[in-house]
Amino acid sequence: MIRATRQAAAQAAAGRTSRQAAPRPPRRTAGASRRAVPAAPVRRPAGEPERPARSAAVIVVPAVLALVVGLWDLGGPPLWRDEAATVSAAGRTLPQLVHLLQSVDVVHGLYYALMHVVAGLSGTAGVALRLPSVVAGALAAAGTGAIGRALGVPRAGLYGGALLALMPIFSRYVQEARPYALTAAAAVGATLLLLRLMRSPTSAVLAAYATALTVLAYLNLFAFLLAGAHGLAVVLSRGPVLRWACAAAPALAAVAPLAWLGSRQSAQVGWIPRPEAADVATLAVRLSGDLGGATGPGVAPLTWALVLFGLVYAAVAGVRRARSARELPETAVGRLEEPRAAAACSGQAALVRLTLPWLLVPALVLLAASWAIHPVYVFRYVFHCVPAAALLAGAGLAALPPGLGAAMLTAWLGLSVPGHFATRGPDGRQDDPRPVMAMLAAEAKPGDGVLFVPAKVRKYEAVYPSVFGRLRDVALARSPERDGSFSGRNVGPRVLAARLDGLRTLWVVGQTGKHAMPARRRALVERSFAPAGRWTFRGMFVDRYDRYDPRPAHRSNGAGVGK
Repeated sequence: MIRATRQAAAQAAAGRTSRQAAPRPPRRTAGASRRAVPAAPVRRPAGEPERPARSAAVIVVPAVLALVVGLWDLGGPPLWRDEAATVSAAGRTLPQLVHLLQSVDVVHGLYYALMHVVAGLSGTAGVALRLPSVVAGALAAAGTGAIGRALGVPRAGLYGGALLALMPIFSRYVQEARPYALTAAAAVGATLLLLRLMRSPTSAVLAAYATALTVLAYLNLFAFLLAGAHGLAVVLSRGPVLRWACAAAPALAAVAPLAWLGSRQSAQVGWIPRPEAADVATLAVRLSGDLGGATGPGVAPLTWALVLFGLVYAAVAGVRRARSARELPETAVGRLEEPRAAAACSGQAALVRLTLPWLLVPALVLLAASWAIHPVYVFRYVFHCVPAAALLAGAGLAALPPGLGAAMLTAWLGLSVPGHFATRGPDGRQDDPRPVMAMLAAEAKPGDGVLFVPAKVRKYEAVYPSVFGRLRDVALARSPERDGSFSGRNVGPRVLAARLDGLRTLWVVGQTGKHAMPARRRALVERSFAPAGRWTFRGMFVDRYDRYDPRPAHRSNGAGVGK
């Protein structure tokens, strides 16, 4: 009995001890949620996509839009004077092309070599030579979406890529047989490699990035200024500056010979005027996606509004996050913040640090050099900065509530329509040779003479061989292919006078503006020919000269008998 009583007392004491040692549930405060907060939510890395389907859409949708818009009426815009140079270069043999680059356009050598291959496969028709630019535009739009996804803001990438594909200024350069759409695609690709470099700076990534910068410069020498913008972005992001420099230095060394050769052909940019305030305003309009000029600002005001909203949104979100980090421990911030919202905030800030230098540095450097040293600014030299503006506008669109974002996108699309029709119309380029060629085809007779003013207008012979093949180029001494130029070599006054002797009609084809027939040549022509008409078209003119009738005037005495 006594032993049983002691055992019961010991068990009771042990029960009290275990109850005292057991932890008590935490007390609920007035402001606390009734649901338990997870101790450590599993965060998805900022760059990791949420769903494979959405990940593909970020790339596929902009690419498809760019292809559709690029192929829309691809043969509609006329082949203007710069595209005529592409046709002339692409149709030459490789030795003739090398000879050409020794005197002119060495900075476009890589592009001309590519077009030589295209011409060998599909001919020198305008549509065939423009197709590589359309494909490059699709790659640039897809890469723009990929940049947003890599930064952890896939919606901004999707909207940015779609806006880029639908910008009228993008259509302008995508539908052109020149290297600027390829330059934009190379700039987007180099930027994607920069993001890879900042996350995993391996030797392979460094080599790929250096190669991308080199290709970019060989497509457009001035586009190498993007490397400086990348360096600033790395500094702002506190990234691996030394590793970036190790990749940029070999690229700079590879580009130096091209820069030296290009400097020996500086006459190629001698025509560029010093930029004025109106040019800066036009730059702002075109960087934001519209054409400027007669079409008005178009989408530019709305694009800049979206860009500014995106910048303000990123700044406010960054300030709030920094304030929360100061007030609460890091673990508490991680528990209270929504993981997706935190990733979006971080991605928005990273997007701003990347795109603002990309958008501003190349243009500001060219403008400063044009004002301080020598004019070198032309918008097409900074066209590769347009994807940065599209990404910033896409970030602003993604930050809006869905309903308001859809309304803004609809309004933006409506404002872009006039620009799309304008760039595909007869006034969409600096000159329109088609009315000139139609007139010569209808009015000029086989064996008539043709004179080009200035001589570089002769490159249209490569574009319209059926028109000029019937006419006699009376001033030609050496063909452009043999001369290693676009203009060829002209004969002297005596030979020209001898060639004019056998003609009844002479057609003078030239460019409007400051170009005019030299006074001595005009006097030589007007000794034997009388002006018979002048027709002016966009960027070009045609003069007709008919030979004076050598027979004496016939007089009559009124009775039908000549004296």
